[in-house]
Amino acid sequence: MNWLLNLPLLIWRGVVAWFDPPYRTVVTQDILPPKLKKRTLYIVEDDGYQEQAAMLCPCGCGRVLHMNLLPDERPCWQVTRHKNGTSSLYPSVWRKKDCESHFWFKKGKVQWCRDRRAPPTEPRDT
Repeated sequence: MNWLLNLPLLIWRGVVAWFDPPYRTVVTQDILPPKLKKRTLYIVEDDGYQEQAAMLCPCGCGRVLHMNLLPDERPCWQVTRHKNGTSSLYPSVWRKKDCESHFWFKKGKVQWCRDRRAPPTEPRDT
């Protein structure tokens, strides 16, 4: 009977998933294609090593985000490929200029972070 109480939530999640499909993951050899497609994460491999991940910024600004996957260079991300064909990136992606997008990319979905501005340097008067 407990599943019956969760039925509306399960239906809602199904509807959201239908209208918001996960990003595709495309593995390319050596270089990125000249024009990236929306809702696609590209993984560039060279000689069997994952070198970078790239995608169009999910905010819609049109900028290309490049994430280094080589562990010897910083900053560095890790990509995980899942059985269902989606991918995840770790840690979060935070564009520090222009649109300032900050998000997690988990199982092909963008999960936006709340704005984390630095706290004030002086205490406020109350």
